[in-house]
Amino acid sequence: MKIINYTKIITLALVFSLIGNFQPTAIASTSKKTYEATKIKAFNEIRNATNRGNAQILKLNYEISASFPSDLRKIYMAQARYTSKLVATFLPENEVMNIYLYTEKDASKIARHEILSRDAGSFQRWFDEWRQGKSQEHNLGLAAWYTQSSLGWQGHAGLIAYSGANAKSMRRYAIQVLPHEYFHVVQDYYLNKERDFSWPSYDLYAKYSPPTFREGSANTISFALATKTVKEYLSLYRYFIAEKKSQKEVKFFDEMSSPAEVVTALKLMENNNNRQDVHEASYAIGQLLYEWVIAVYGFDGYRKIIQNQIKVNSFAENIQLSLGISVEELYNKAAPHLVAAFKYGY
Repeated sequence: MKIINYTKIITLALVFSLIGNFQPTAIASTSKKTYEATKIKAFNEIRNATNRGNAQILKLNYEISASFPSDLRKIYMAQARYTSKLVATFLPENEVMNIYLYTEKDASKIARHEILSRDAGSFQRWFDEWRQGKSQEHNLGLAAWYTQSSLGWQGHAGLIAYSGANAKSMRRYAIQVLPHEYFHVVQDYYLNKERDFSWPSYDLYAKYSPPTFREGSANTISFALATKTVKEYLSLYRYFIAEKKSQKEVKFFDEMSSPAEVVTALKLMENNNNRQDVHEASYAIGQLLYEWVIAVYGFDGYRKIIQNQIKVNSFAENIQLSLGISVEELYNKAAPHLVAAFKYGY
């Protein structure tokens, strides 16, 4: 008599039920080989989409401080030009993009600036530390909006660096800050302009663009734009994940050892939980989530999430419309990728 292996049948049925019409690569593996292949695919998707763009359709205006370090100026201007290629694939022709490169010596100018003054108060402690010889390896996001001013609707992106810094003195993670801030312009364009929200509130962002999407996916993009090769890309991730593991004050990073923990963490961050570590954790955790999305759905799948912000009334509606799955399904399918990141350390 033939013995039927019901365990095998049930397992196969479960696998096929998970696959459905979903792409085969969506069932992430915790194997190091599969994990790395997913990362590399996402990197290539982002770079290929960028290389198809034409930065010339945008109008770039630079505001650069005389005190800004010359070698960093070259690096960040090159990054602005390259990021503009990707930005141009999202925006109409002749959109104005303002790029700012300032230092602590420009504190009074920032405080008086129509746009930059919005966050001027948050920089003072850094300026004080820099003058005391502390934390000089950090750079800070200065502007990250598509918003309305006396000049009309324009993009605004930039950063602040210590006036005495140079490329060698900056921490490795600093290399991606300008592309990150610049990509927020794209996110805001499809969130703000048609609704005429010139200065969106945190609650508004959370409704349409929770921190895992806004900050996390901006990091996904910036890591690929700030590194030129797969080797550099993976190396930057190793540095970044090691840094996250050392941040014991951010408890989310200790809650990445199982898919169930990951799904719980993502739900908490999306729902604007009162935990103080939500925002800080959203960069790395959201970054890995949308790296997986881009690898599985292609860059065009991610592009839909950006562009569909204006068509929906919530983030959940956007994911359903753009990817054809629920937020719950997204989190469950991507969770093994996030577990692997903290397991393998990159």
